[in-house]
Amino acid sequence: MAGEERDRLIAAFTKAISEHGYAGLEIEQVLRYARVPRATFDAHFESKEQGLVAAQDAFLKRLWLDVAAACEGPGEWPLKVRAAVLAILASLAEADSLARVFAVEATAASLVAAERQYAALDRFARLLRDGRRHFPRAETLPAATERALVGGIASIVSGHLLMEDARAIPALGMQLSEFLLIPYLGEGEARRVARA
Repeated sequence: MAGEERDRLIAAFTKAISEHGYAGLEIEQVLRYARVPRATFDAHFESKEQGLVAAQDAFLKRLWLDVAAACEGPGEWPLKVRAAVLAILASLAEADSLARVFAVEATAASLVAAERQYAALDRFARLLRDGRRHFPRAETLPAATERALVGGIASIVSGHLLMEDARAIPALGMQLSEFLLIPYLGEGEARRVARA
């Protein structure tokens, strides 16, 4: 029962954040969407920020699962990178208002939310780092390469979210896939894989 209540509150936070943004979010909206009394909220969260972080964690988990699903099964590493990029861009475009809150608003308003986003980007960078094992030319890349690549993509996507241009995000798939693959494959092969 307690787990179900918490899940309902997280879903209500997600809906309220998507509709009103972080700055416009009020606990009463969450209570109304979850159809629970204030005491139930207080039993699960000490503050609005904790609810935001729980909703952000759920959102990031969904993105991670989308990437993991895109990378499942047989296939070469570069094709899995391209599939992961396409999956995450589709998910972000689909949930554009929510993605905008978590990528921009929440990280500016909450240190904890910013730390969560940083950890998620680092997790994606570690996944990309696997390319060093597959491509000897990448073994000598600077240690921060993957973090810089993932951070650059996050910046580009955040720019589109800020401009409320989510429909353009999936169209970035080929360009961003190529960008990620160049250090491992070289320019020509990265372009070929990105356009495959």
